[in-house]
Amino acid sequence: MIDVSPVRPSNASVRENIAAETWFPSQVGGMQNMNVQNLSIGYVSTYPPRACGLASFTRDLAQALTVRRRVRRTVVVPVENEPLLPLNESVIAQYDRESYIAAASFLNESNVDAVSLQHEFGIFGGEWGEYILDLCRNLESPLITTFHTVVTQPDGKLVKIVREISRLSTMVVVTIDSARKLLTEEYAIDPEKIRVIRHGAPLPDRKHRSYARQHLRLRNRTVLVTTGLINPGKGIEYVIKSLPYLVEYRPDIIYLVIGETHPEVRKRDGEAYRNKLVALVRELKLERNVRFVDEYLPEVELSLYMQAADIYVAPYLGRDQVSSGTITYALTHGKAVVSTPTIFAEEALSNLRGLFCDFADEYSIAKCVRRILADTKLRRKLESNAFKYGKDLGWAKVADQYADAFRSAKRLEGSVAETSEISEN
Repeated sequence: MIDVSPVRPSNASVRENIAAETWFPSQVGGMQNMNVQNLSIGYVSTYPPRACGLASFTRDLAQALTVRRRVRRTVVVPVENEPLLPLNESVIAQYDRESYIAAASFLNESNVDAVSLQHEFGIFGGEWGEYILDLCRNLESPLITTFHTVVTQPDGKLVKIVREISRLSTMVVVTIDSARKLLTEEYAIDPEKIRVIRHGAPLPDRKHRSYARQHLRLRNRTVLVTTGLINPGKGIEYVIKSLPYLVEYRPDIIYLVIGETHPEVRKRDGEAYRNKLVALVRELKLERNVRFVDEYLPEVELSLYMQAADIYVAPYLGRDQVSSGTITYALTHGKAVVSTPTIFAEEALSNLRGLFCDFADEYSIAKCVRRILADTKLRRKLESNAFKYGKDLGWAKVADQYADAFRSAKRLEGSVAETSEISEN
């Protein structure tokens, strides 16, 4: 039988806890009287309790801005694929085009100083998520769009949508320099309009690795970890296939696959992918060497698993990824990383912050892992480089950069409005 994690609360109760941690100034007595910067920000994104990497990103960013007193008021308009009834204008129904216009009106009436659009193509309705254009065209406040995906070799329709969103945005944000280059070269976006702000992540309360392993019953094990919502694009099967070659070298090795199945994948295919992975483990007789933690873990628990890790493995199958919360999280924890060369990984793991394996290649994964385990000096160098780089990815610094972007967008919008009024007169 496959090793499973200790019993924990159900997913429902975990999500309730996540929602309970989300707070804004209007919900905390006296918060409005604090000496905060006079910014009111609206967010359009997925949001907890929806289990989604983008939802967690938006929550963490909003909370960091509030805690650091960069924002006095936060208004969130979540995107829901199965919204709770009755539906209202403060929630976007993904496949209902009219709700995008209603949400724009709600944000306008909320008198926010700027709107932060956290953009992923898959969360909006229409071809390439084109329904979001209806919201963008009807906003009165300056729009700052963060593109979490930039597709290489885009088709004509996709280019038009990205250009239109960028035209309607006062500022465009990406998480790496390579994405900025893609937007300028493939989509002809004005580089002066694009700002690079790294993907944020919590900085851990650094406990000793041995403490984390003892707590998680992982003493005397060599620990590989992959985290995040599980879907076929993660390439987890190739790590599992690499284990027979690694077990010969390190019989104590264990691979932790941490995260529940992506809700969209579960809705479409059920647990077919996870069942495929479980069957592969049994076929290869690796029950002792693989543990599935099928939960959307709270931050404290997830951090503990990451601290216990020897190596973080990111075996993504697609190269187009320009943002990765999981790799960012591994870097802030100072972990040696083995990843396929996605656009994001090539930049984030450059300068010996990680090793690159080939796409969909278990032999290449095994070779990289063995190289790190066999060379203590290399491993320490990877960990040291990751930790140094990760210190600048904490939410405090990222929130300050977003606050500066919001203020700049507000000033730019004001200057444009004044120029227009002068021209009309």
